[in-house]
Amino acid sequence: MLGDALPELPDWAVQDFGWAWAPEMLSPSEGEYVMYFTARFAIGFDGTQCIGVATSEDPAGPFTSFNPEPFICQTDRGGSIDPSSFVDADGQRYVLWKNDGNSSGYQVWLYIQRVSADGLTLEGEPHQLLTVDQRWEGNLVEAPTLWQQDGKYYLFYSANAYNDRRYATGYAVADDIFGPYVKAEEPLIATDLAAGLVGPGGQDVVADDDGETWIMFHGWAPDGYRRLYLAPLEWQKGVPTLGLNGRDPLPMP
Repeated sequence: MLGDALPELPDWAVQDFGWAWAPEMLSPSEGEYVMYFTARFAIGFDGTQCIGVATSEDPAGPFTSFNPEPFICQTDRGGSIDPSSFVDADGQRYVLWKNDGNSSGYQVWLYIQRVSADGLTLEGEPHQLLTVDQRWEGNLVEAPTLWQQDGKYYLFYSANAYNDRRYATGYAVADDIFGPYVKAEEPLIATDLAAGLVGPGGQDVVADDDGETWIMFHGWAPDGYRRLYLAPLEWQKGVPTLGLNGRDPLPMP
């Protein structure tokens, strides 16, 4: 276990312990390592959460954030949370996020926007990717993860209430990075009581040294704690599926 990756919050953020979360680290094509994070905005917007950016020469940190303002902060849409990064095949870098509309009565969208090669500057305009339109999603979509497979873009996301069995992971597919994205009819990962898995979400996708893809996500375990799980992610005619072959997802220590 390493030390605190962001020991000092920027001046714009609430300084109380526990109000910084959802880190996402980017290894840029130039410059230092970049970490996007969520914190509460302390200036004029009570409880609003925004996205900050910090840098470090070492991926183990510590990261520092000197920006006097948040990196992304949609105060007119409830705030901004859940940052994630994506690097396209041509090397162009992007940041994705969710406006925190469900916290204050606004419609919730997942967004994407270009960033500079060093990951520190937003470029162009933000694009809305998808919003709530399926019953299983409840009143929110969140935690975007973008993955490119066989020339198509797969936007994985979580939806519904994270603290109970309704939380699940879905995905949508597009030919262009800005969409339109077409959602799958059912969640990719949902509560499976037989497997001891409740409310799976907060996913990320990785590839191992052999080129095989895996999906990581958290869920409520039988002991009442949220645990990290790992499952193989297979692709069958453009459709992502869990390659469990009758096995349960692997709980990580």
